[in-house]
Amino acid sequence: MTITQKNIVLQMLKNFEYYENYSLKSLNRYRTGGNATFVVFPKSTKDLKVLVNSLVENEINYYVLGLGSNVLISDKGFDGVVIVTKFLNKIDVKGNLIIAESGAKLIDVINESLLNSLGGLEFAVGIPASVGGSVAMNSGCYNKSISERVSYVVTNKGVYSRQNCQFAYRKSRFLNSEVILEVCFTMMPDELDNIEEKLNQYKSFRKNPKGRNCGSIFKNDGFFAGKIIDECNLKGYSVGQASISIEHANFIIAKDNCTSCDIYNLIKDVKEKVYKEKQIELQEEVVYLGEF
Repeated sequence: MTITQKNIVLQMLKNFEYYENYSLKSLNRYRTGGNATFVVFPKSTKDLKVLVNSLVENEINYYVLGLGSNVLISDKGFDGVVIVTKFLNKIDVKGNLIIAESGAKLIDVINESLLNSLGGLEFAVGIPASVGGSVAMNSGCYNKSISERVSYVVTNKGVYSRQNCQFAYRKSRFLNSEVILEVCFTMMPDELDNIEEKLNQYKSFRKNPKGRNCGSIFKNDGFFAGKIIDECNLKGYSVGQASISIEHANFIIAKDNCTSCDIYNLIKDVKEKVYKEKQIELQEEVVYLGEF
């Protein structure tokens, strides 16, 4: 970032809580990565919209970070502005609709659904994501996706009905240049006992490996990536302080002193070995931030 750009950003952030040269390690589940030039914590969706539009207008590099559960941050850091949505966590219930700000935790939306006898998101109980990140990635499991429950999405550019969100497997229009401010979910009224039973069933199905990880590394696009990796005898395979989980082969565990470079090189090795043995090209679900 040039000195001129930094001065422009400083003017933008004068009414925000922000930090310069801030470590990103505490903001992602791997606890790896370098520093960002600026990290800012907006307190309202209005502020988020104004900030993003200003950054776009001035061609300043930025990235919006929720819970950091599906991102690998470069050890070199990020030369730009990282916007953290942790304070944008308001959740409202209106009839069978739940309206959640982008920084709200998906598990909090599910818990609020339970309190109001609303079902439909039970399958997502084990997904460690924010609302914004989950909808942008169209996260899901057990042949279900978060998009099934989306009514509309509000972004810095406008409001989109579910049909206009361009949802596909682990994709949406919001992975490009739009930032999610809030999401409205259409839920299904149900008996409390039924919802709790479904939640318990999905909790028993989904047992993520222990240790620092960011969730699934590769997409299950037409096949189960973990099964393919396991068949290549790669459980426990390590590069530096990063290793393939012995519990689930689609998870990478970061040990003490692990670096993002260790994880990145392990991902690259696994892709090469799987292609050599299976002629299958694994596609990452994890998102890279910064230079690798």
